[in-house]
Amino acid sequence: MNIHHLELFYHVARNGGISHAVRKMPYGIQQPAVSGQILQLEDHLGLKLFHRRPFALTPAGRELFEFVEPFFGKVLETGARLRGETSQRLRLAAPGAILRDHLPKLLEQHRRAFPQLRLSLHDANQAAAEELLRKQDVDLAITELEGRPASGIHCCELLKLPLQLLLSPARRIRSANEFWKKGKIVDPLICMPAK
Repeated sequence: MNIHHLELFYHVARNGGISHAVRKMPYGIQQPAVSGQILQLEDHLGLKLFHRRPFALTPAGRELFEFVEPFFGKVLETGARLRGETSQRLRLAAPGAILRDHLPKLLEQHRRAFPQLRLSLHDANQAAAEELLRKQDVDLAITELEGRPASGIHCCELLKLPLQLLLSPARRIRSANEFWKKGKIVDPLICMPAK
């Protein structure tokens, strides 16, 4: 088997399809090239390794992934460790608002203490952050909790923000309780989108 074909298969299986794999691979390669080389691997084996739509590994694909994953899953980490970079890297997932509005000041404060720190940032909500953690694509996630964390995810509450009601000073209502006691709420409200 061609080792490059096995590497491409690993990325496709790990990322849930060819188009997702092409976006996440550590080097540039076009989708048609990946498709062609995966077809060559399947021809060589005489087996179909995955269904394209919806993406799902076949039993042979699962067996091959279990075989190649321990090696290809640690290639980048091993290279970084050999270069002495593992203790100087942090891969962080957080929603865009946290990355944009809060993280720059925090990083500026810590840059002097950790000048060699290489930081990788990923824009992600809770569900996406949990998936990145599960795949070990990030080391840490900071996010708003939209629900109970998935099993196996260690969660620590950093802060809790109370719900606030902001009203025009011209309004006669002075508390949220007064607002909710009204029989029918006709005022426009701004809130988080429904799940």
